Amino acid sequence: MIRSLMLLLLMCVATALPQDVIVRGITVFGGDHEQNFPVILRDSSGVSRTGESHITIQFDVQSKEPPSFIIRFLHCSRDWVPEQNLFVQDETHSTSFILDYRTSPNGVTYYAYRYRNRFPDDRDIVRFNYSGNWIFRILDKEGTTVYGEGRFFVVDQVAGTSTTVVNDYLTAAVSPYNQIHRVQNVVRLPNEIEGYFYTTVDIYQNRNFFHPRRVDLNDRDPYTKVEGFNSGFRTFTALDILPGNEYRTLDISDITRYPHGRLVRVVGGVDLPRAYLRTGTDRDGTATLDRFAGIASDYMEVLFRLDLAALAAASSSSVFVVGPFNSWNPGPDDELKYDAEERCHVAKKLLRRGIYDYQYITGVWDESAQRVTQQDWIVIEGNDWRTTNTYHAMVYYNDPRFGGFDRIVGYGSVRSSGTASTH
Repeated sequence: MIRSLMLLLLMCVATALPQDVIVRGITVFGGDHEQNFPVILRDSSGVSRTGESHITIQFDVQSKEPPSFIIRFLHCSRDWVPEQNLFVQDETHSTSFILDYRTSPNGVTYYAYRYRNRFPDDRDIVRFNYSGNWIFRILDKEGTTVYGEGRFFVVDQVAGTSTTVVNDYLTAAVSPYNQIHRVQNVVRLPNEIEGYFYTTVDIYQNRNFFHPRRVDLNDRDPYTKVEGFNSGFRTFTALDILPGNEYRTLDISDITRYPHGRLVRVVGGVDLPRAYLRTGTDRDGTATLDRFAGIASDYMEVLFRLDLAALAAASSSSVFVVGPFNSWNPGPDDELKYDAEERCHVAKKLLRRGIYDYQYITGVWDESAQRVTQQDWIVIEGNDWRTTNTYHAMVYYNDPRFGGFDRIVGYGSVRSSGTASTH
């Protein structure tokens, strides 16, 4: 039965201490379907399209009693830095104090409550007054402890945007790094004077929200270009996007194959590097979780296993597993370590039953920056024109009001052909 947390001042249920609360499986998606890209699309007057008028945030909680969470929303710059502008950050409509949840099914071990909420909400508490990059944070009722966060987009379609992708060669690189996707974005300007503020397009590959390919009027990047001045259009082109390989698939939905309560070692065996091998089609970086109910909705300990014996990777780099379970943004807990008993490199993750896209990357954990640097998504997985990706292009506008802030005023998406021909 759906229940609701009361407003903070009217809170009447017992609240677990923060150290007793664990939040797992945070996901955000557009509309009501977990495969949807997390974007709200509005026309130039601010009216949302049907089916693209809201985002859904869901997560699981392990706790003795339902905690009194709040969710706070922050408008960000194009670099995902929260705005400090009080005119942009509408504190009156930036926080939800009322969250709906369900209790977990019988037999489930790793969570007691599942939270699922739509925003903007029907209560008119949360609003997104300005388009742009948005972050949400799940906090305790005092707003001091952050249990997790996620990213989504709000777009005002002021400037019509057309996005195309073609296969091309990068002659300065060696195989397999020489096969690239050239992604072009044609933006129709409301007028040429306003075009002064249209300087940047960020291209997001599938669900990789932490490493967009930026095309900026003011950069010195030899592999991007901005054209079309005094024409009523701007054309933003990235000339060197690596398609990568189709993601690997992890399917732990079958209770018979993977009994509840046991460590998962994938039946197919240990993963191998596949620089020149391809697998079947993927899910563009998403996971399928919602259709599994009852005890099939619990979490499992999964042992990712990778045999690196045949890989001549740089010894200074570490290997990390990435997927929807870490928002394609690895941390120190995602690093693979050599296990003498398994005779391969392993990483153990607690994942909700379902079907996941995932892959392996190399990089170096930077403690001061709190992120993995020097990332290479190709050396283990390979790179091939036949890989299908969906590219999402965000057109940024530096709004001069209130001292200046970033909005998104155009959005285009395109899926690569998956063929080996060039154009």
